[in-house]
Amino acid sequence: MAALCLFAGSVAQAQTTPNIQQQFDAAFQHMLQDPSNLDKSFKYAELGIQIGDYEAAISALERMLLYNPDLPRVRLELGVLYFRLGSYAIARTYLTRAVEGDNVPDDVRARVAVFLDEIDNRLSNHRFSGSVYSGIRYQDNANAGPERPAIRVFDAEFQLDSESTKKTDWNAFVSANFRHVYDPQSHSGDVLETNVLLYVSQQAHQHQLDLVFTEITSGPRGQFMREFIENASWRPHIIGSLVNLDDSPYYYSYGAGVDLDKQFTAKTNGALSTSFVHKSYRPDIGRTTARLQNGSETNLALDVRHQVTDAFVVTASTSTTNLDTEDSRFANSEYSLGLGASVTYGPPENVKTGPWTTSLSGAVLYTRYHAIDTDVDSFRKRKDQEYRATLLTSVPVNDAWSVTSTVARTVVDSNFKNYTYTNWAMSLGASMRF
Repeated sequence: MAALCLFAGSVAQAQTTPNIQQQFDAAFQHMLQDPSNLDKSFKYAELGIQIGDYEAAISALERMLLYNPDLPRVRLELGVLYFRLGSYAIARTYLTRAVEGDNVPDDVRARVAVFLDEIDNRLSNHRFSGSVYSGIRYQDNANAGPERPAIRVFDAEFQLDSESTKKTDWNAFVSANFRHVYDPQSHSGDVLETNVLLYVSQQAHQHQLDLVFTEITSGPRGQFMREFIENASWRPHIIGSLVNLDDSPYYYSYGAGVDLDKQFTAKTNGALSTSFVHKSYRPDIGRTTARLQNGSETNLALDVRHQVTDAFVVTASTSTTNLDTEDSRFANSEYSLGLGASVTYGPPENVKTGPWTTSLSGAVLYTRYHAIDTDVDSFRKRKDQEYRATLLTSVPVNDAWSVTSTVARTVVDSNFKNYTYTNWAMSLGASMRF
């Protein structure tokens, strides 16, 4: 029965092998030959979870309770399986009975409390969640200025003044994400999902870069072509955003998009998203030509995530963005490709925190402008290549709070030195999830 001690984590830690179905079929035969053997029933249930046959696993676990009703861990796992199937009332019954009596292990009581809270949350019509991340950031080129004063203007070399070149600076920032889900508790499982994103940064010296960004998206989320595609959801939504720069309105945008999420296997999922928004800029002192950037932006992005092991995850992403503007000099097409990996590991010795997570990601972006900018060069269109790398480490303080440090490097190369620059960015902050 020692195997039962490991069963609580088996749902999230299921491993697949090429002959898993054969193992599952063999375990079924072994269980039939010796139905009172709890270890054989457990093995069959464990393999059922690994191949996604939750009903078979439930049947085996319920049979175990017939032979021995005093198995709180089995009741816990039955509650978890019914929870995963969306049968919250039955899940609540098993979870509640799992903590009856005086000899229930503390870890079972703790897990039951978590699932009962989540069941109460999911049975409500309104669900709220979100996160807040705040900290400080240092950049050695906060204004993305060229590193050398020599640039090209009207087909000739021009020398910038010192105020227009690379500048170091600090800033404080707050990033918040709020999510509301309205669930009518319909049989289809469709919900209305609204997300609000807020980002605020305040520079120590380069106040022309003080930024307030707000975006809201709202739309229904439901299963996508459930008759043909399993484990997929889609979300058509509307989009609105407002940007303030240097304490004055800079631009607003509005549009629509569609997100499609697909769970390919227990360890691999993908997300495809597309959007179309219109941007309208407001001219202001120092930004008198901003309206020339008015136009529409179309985006298509694909993200894939694969959990190699319980502690190691790899990601890949690609996207394309097309920007059309009133003045074609600002119109461009951008293509990006990104790769990343994250590893979770135990804290250093004598450090009492949860597991740490470190991730390394990189991306390359190619931007091609649609028209010649005669203010720069009369014969060549602008072409940019951008390279990004980010190293992030997150340290949990408790279930809600964590401390995160980030080091990022950006290198932009352009066929015009006006737009070539590099930047190191380092940040330290704390985040809270709720």
